[in-house]
Amino acid sequence: MKKDTHKALRAIYTGNSNVDYRLRAMWALHITKGFSQSDLMTALDDKEPYIRGWAVQLSWEDGAPSEPVIAKFAQMAGQEKSPVVRLYLASAMQRLDLEKRWAIAAGLLQHGEDENDHNLPKMLWFAIEPFVAKDPNKALDLAAKSKLSLIRKYAARRAVDGDKTNTLVTWLGKQSSIDTAMIAGMRDALEGRTDLKTPPDWKTTYAKLQRSGERNKQLSLEIAQFFGDTEAANHYFSTLRNKSAALAERQKALTALASQQRPELVKELVPLLDDAALRSDAIRAIASFDDERLAKLLLSKYPSFSDKDKEAAIQTLASRSRSGWLLALAIKDKSIAKRDIPPSVARQLRRVAGSGFVEIWGPIDQLPSNELAYKKYNALLTPKALNGANMQKGQALFKRTCGSCHKLYGEGGLIGPDLTGSNRSKVDYLLFNVLDPTAEIQDDYKLVVITTRDGRTYSGNIIAENERQITMRIVGQETSLINKSNIQTREVMPVSMLPNGLFETLTDQEVVDLVGYLSRSK
Repeated sequence: MKKDTHKALRAIYTGNSNVDYRLRAMWALHITKGFSQSDLMTALDDKEPYIRGWAVQLSWEDGAPSEPVIAKFAQMAGQEKSPVVRLYLASAMQRLDLEKRWAIAAGLLQHGEDENDHNLPKMLWFAIEPFVAKDPNKALDLAAKSKLSLIRKYAARRAVDGDKTNTLVTWLGKQSSIDTAMIAGMRDALEGRTDLKTPPDWKTTYAKLQRSGERNKQLSLEIAQFFGDTEAANHYFSTLRNKSAALAERQKALTALASQQRPELVKELVPLLDDAALRSDAIRAIASFDDERLAKLLLSKYPSFSDKDKEAAIQTLASRSRSGWLLALAIKDKSIAKRDIPPSVARQLRRVAGSGFVEIWGPIDQLPSNELAYKKYNALLTPKALNGANMQKGQALFKRTCGSCHKLYGEGGLIGPDLTGSNRSKVDYLLFNVLDPTAEIQDDYKLVVITTRDGRTYSGNIIAENERQITMRIVGQETSLINKSNIQTREVMPVSMLPNGLFETLTDQEVVDLVGYLSRSK
């Protein structure tokens, strides 16, 4: 490096009016050891936000910043007007020891103008999330003073996830005013939990929440249901029975009661199977109960169900051993057509109904060789045959055989990849993926099978997980929350969620119609 290099770079940094040139000079000085800690401290007060931001980053790049620098960060956090610099500060917090983050966090959380920023609230949360486990009361105090609703909501949610529910309830009871975002965060964290005990201070806090506004009143009622509160359950039963209530409220009540497996719900489900508006929800709710009478009722009503309700009934019956065997017998005596059973459900029935199901269904994964199948379907799916495919029937077949997992042109499920942008126009591509779906399989699409202690089986993929819960996407259903304490077995299968034999239950003409629909542009 030439002798006057630092002098020339410093002249650009201090004298040039173009901030891009100044930044380049700053970087060059830093990398060549020509920019001191004193220079960085001065740069933190520069008029240009990107100079200040880079001064923040360079201050910790070579190790932990000094105490004066951290004190300067805390001062800037409350006063800084540029969101760019605030983002640099939020990022820098994650490199600091927890005890040194509090003052910086307190300042940054007062910028209400960042409420709708795409990055800042989340970046701040990454930095302060460990506070909740280390000192939950202090963390909740900090969050409550925040002008960012995401922080308030996430802090309460993290307290529950971190097994600090009792602490949160006691803390809420001591507040002069209770923030709705924090109550919503608590509700979200409790959703799907069935392993809860009522916190000692819940009764007092609940009474306070019921008097703190309509939204908090509704949220606290939902929370009370998670704790098994009889008053809350009675409210939901009343809503469920009220045919004049809004459909969304009745659906919410049914879902809440089913998730808690309230035994009183069993008799309520019977008339709901004749309620067109709630039938699908009632069918799914039946899966929460290992009740042979309900399973037989589903089978007796099956012929009158719509295609959507038939699909829900098949999924519900296949989720437990007793109902799964009843479904297997219905397939055997042809009261339910084999073609109504998706290959994914057949695979699950082999697990829940036992080896006897294979005697009814036949081999599930043991199919003719891919080479023979490829020759058969390649000869069948000629350009002439595909040009004559019935698009309307093909679309219906897609919804029945593929749509529960895959999305095409905005319609369908989310378990498998979206097919809209795939190489669908080539028959070879479609045959390769359908005939041998496990040949190339990403981890995200491996089949996960979970069996709970009450005998229910879930098959799908995991989309989120924390210390207490798994969020699972199930074929043909909405996402399901499963408590880890309720899990008996959990297996990641070395196979694709797309089973072999997708074409085996279809006629040749149906295969042509389906592939013709899949391979066409919209």
